[in-house]
Amino acid sequence: MPDFSLPFPGRELAQQELSYDLCYDRIPEQDRERIVEMAWQKGCDAARRVFQEQNGSTDFFAIARASGLKLLEKDVDYVAGGQRYFSDYISGQSVVNLYVKSIDLWAQQNGMDRRTAENLILSHEYFHFLEWTKLGLTSRDYQVPMLRLGPLSIGKTGIRALSEIGAHAFARTYYELAQQQEERQ
Repeated sequence: MPDFSLPFPGRELAQQELSYDLCYDRIPEQDRERIVEMAWQKGCDAARRVFQEQNGSTDFFAIARASGLKLLEKDVDYVAGGQRYFSDYISGQSVVNLYVKSIDLWAQQNGMDRRTAENLILSHEYFHFLEWTKLGLTSRDYQVPMLRLGPLSIGKTGIRALSEIGAHAFARTYYELAQQQEERQ
């Protein structure tokens, strides 16, 4: 395992991640910490299960392919709405797009080679795959009204940031488990 600090947000930044969600203002303040912890724990628990099931393998290319995921490397720096995207999981198609030029920039910025960066990013997307296939969508574990007119609430929507928090927890926990395993050997 390479020697670098993991460039995914840790638990300390999960609350901030929640604050970026478009529905943040609809989440009662007293629920915010609880739902962040719930999403973080879901990612950690999933990482521990997968790590055990995979006998400590850290090769998410092999793990993903063995799970039926198709991996597509696209030679682009994908920026939309002022935000750079490194990958995405396409539900229903079992496809993960890896945006190579975006990943190259991220890898350089974080002092790692592309393959290591792709593997870390793929671990994040693997959590989203698990949400759709085994775990249930973390974004739907807590819902808020879509629209509120006085005392009337219309519809419900999930909190997308919770899925991202869970995926960050999954990637970070998996990486930490692999580091611990390596230190024991």
